[in-house]
Amino acid sequence: MTLTGIELETRRRLLGLSQQDLGLCMAVIAPRDDDPRPVSQNTISKWEEGRSGLPLPGWVAKTMPLILDRIARMQEALDERAMEYLESLEPDDGDVVHVPAYRSYQAFWKAAPRLKGWPYAMWNTALVHAVDAIDDGRDYMLDAVR
Repeated sequence: MTLTGIELETRRRLLGLSQQDLGLCMAVIAPRDDDPRPVSQNTISKWEEGRSGLPLPGWVAKTMPLILDRIARMQEALDERAMEYLESLEPDDGDVVHVPAYRSYQAFWKAAPRLKGWPYAMWNTALVHAVDAIDDGRDYMLDAVR
């Protein structure tokens, strides 16, 4: 199957990523030698919408399925790590477990330097997956860190 713009958009959304987040992931997974910056949101929008009137660039159609697969595997790894993380947290005096979730790339990368370059949305998604899956009788609250 040839990757099309609508399939790219659908697969990106299934991963819970914004266009900007996909651009960040691409820079981590498949950096371009001539330009290591993330792919811009505008470029990804053009690919998805087909506004240029052209099909996806050949390298995108060829490598994007591998990139999307790697992002999915990273999300699975983050899900496992988030579960371990939640289990390590202690509740406050009101028996609520406060879980830091991120609202900026800088705050996330400062807290998790090994994940620099990856979007904070992936960690926040992992936290929600873990909170939804954990059944330990504790009350969890995601607290925004900016």
